[in-house]
Amino acid sequence: MSEVERASRGSAMKGGGSNGYSKGSKKKPRETLNTIAFDSAGPRKYAVQLYKAGNGNPVLKIVEGIPNGDGTFRKIYLTVFSEDFKTFFQAVGDTYRYIQEHGISTPKNHKTPTTVRPRKKGVSKGGKATYKSAGK
Repeated sequence: MSEVERASRGSAMKGGGSNGYSKGSKKKPRETLNTIAFDSAGPRKYAVQLYKAGNGNPVLKIVEGIPNGDGTFRKIYLTVFSEDFKTFFQAVGDTYRYIQEHGISTPKNHKTPTTVRPRKKGVSKGGKATYKSAGK
């Protein structure tokens, strides 16, 4: 786990508090510039946090909190560094426009779960994705 993830453990969701210091650490805590936290339509919670890294550069962290059933959350982090902001937000904007243009939405008969099924151990999803704008 990176120092950035350790420092943000409890910043926006229940599950533990953090002042940016770990035991024995002499590092200065990171400066949080902005945090927006919100609940999903289902049981998940989200937070979007902008802060300054140790080198002073801005960093965006997106956190998804998935309830474990015992009042704690399993957290999934996405960290976007300032050198990637332009491409990241272009990709998000292009995706949003695609969704709007093609009328993509949640089906009318969709039922929002009240709980989240636990993930099977050893099963990993995902892979490396590359974003290239359609206009390039």
